[in-house]
Amino acid sequence: MFAFRALCFASLQAGVFFTTLAQPAFAQNNNQFPQTPPVQETTESPLQPPKPPSSVEFTPLDFNNGVSPQFNRYYLGPGDGVSILIQRPPGRFRLGQGDAISIAVQRFPELSFQAQINPEGNIVVPLLGTVRLQNLSLQEAQERIRVGYDRYVVQPIVALSLASQRPDQSFQSQISPEGNITVPQLGTVSVNGLTLEEAQEKVRLGLSKILVDPVVNLSLAAPRPVQITISGEVFRPGIYPVGSGTPRITDALLSGGGSTMMADLRQVEVRRRLVDGTVISQNLNLYASLQSGGSLPNLRLQDGDAIVVPRREVGTDDGYDRNLVARSSLAVPQIRVRVLNYSGGGLVTQALPNGSSFVDAIAGINPDNANLRDIALIRFDQERGKAVTQRLDAKKALQGDTTQNVPLQDNDVIVVGRNLLGKITNVLGTITRPFFDVQSFIRFFETLGGGTGR
Repeated sequence: MFAFRALCFASLQAGVFFTTLAQPAFAQNNNQFPQTPPVQETTESPLQPPKPPSSVEFTPLDFNNGVSPQFNRYYLGPGDGVSILIQRPPGRFRLGQGDAISIAVQRFPELSFQAQINPEGNIVVPLLGTVRLQNLSLQEAQERIRVGYDRYVVQPIVALSLASQRPDQSFQSQISPEGNITVPQLGTVSVNGLTLEEAQEKVRLGLSKILVDPVVNLSLAAPRPVQITISGEVFRPGIYPVGSGTPRITDALLSGGGSTMMADLRQVEVRRRLVDGTVISQNLNLYASLQSGGSLPNLRLQDGDAIVVPRREVGTDDGYDRNLVARSSLAVPQIRVRVLNYSGGGLVTQALPNGSSFVDAIAGINPDNANLRDIALIRFDQERGKAVTQRLDAKKALQGDTTQNVPLQDNDVIVVGRNLLGKITNVLGTITRPFFDVQSFIRFFETLGGGTGR
């Protein structure tokens, strides 16, 4: 027993001893390790589009915070027309295609001549044949010809001068269906999916193998036709061509008939598919711009972009002024309101400015032939597929009661006349199958009105 206790005590002492030794040794080893150099961030090649996220980049930015950088880039594609200007670099002049030179050889006038540098960068020299002068300075070209003549003439004296200078090269090219352009001296260059800056750099690098430090300027001469897909809370969802040279989101919304009353302009989404198939997404708060009276997001749409206008969710109406939206350029400019009044001629269709209210629609009703105290506003509820009735007092509305002067929506129906209203209420109450859509809702009232309206 005593031996066992002694063994345990010895083991404990040894453990403490080795632990004490191991700790400073570990710290010393850490100090001896060379520090790992910081990892340098890799930069993407200027010839390739920036690598997008693996699937979908969702960037919920509003206008105050700006637009995602990827949405500010214009990506070239088939049908785009580009303009390219190739200039000589600043500094020492270098010979190139199109330059004309004059060469004089003292004591041997028969060897003097003029020549223009051909597309291959060469001239033909008497006695010497083909001589390459591409990218040489005037002094270097003169020395090359002198050395050549030195094989045939004793100590030739050669004077070379520039007879005429080549102009800066400027041309336009349309991107082919395969995504290529044709560049003189360089041939076919693929620019599909590149930004203007990336395409310019690609052309410059290619020409650098032929020319010395060429200066290249590439710009968009004629953008390709733009087609945009619009879905969600707009009056006419679909695919639309946008004719503007620099199409903006307002152009697209108006092509789709404008936003509906149920649209949520705080979360309009723009989706763009990149050349590699990746989809990036940007949220825009158009409503904030309307509230502040500022300009709308300056996002340039591109061919193939998709715009999704979401529907306002229940309970998110606080602070959202639908009338403000209705009066803006983002909504349909006019709405159609139908007034059903047998004493006034049956069903009459009124075209009113978007943002109009109840009193605007009843302005033409003769108070002597109608009971203004009990008028019904009937609206089609798309979610439930049924008609919703609201009873209004037109006299109070005309006297300034805002609770009775409600804002109108497209395809609202106003029913005047207690007896007529009772019949319609009874019919609507007995319909077991709801309306299929707003068209069937309107046809119901056209039937009651005895026609298609006026």
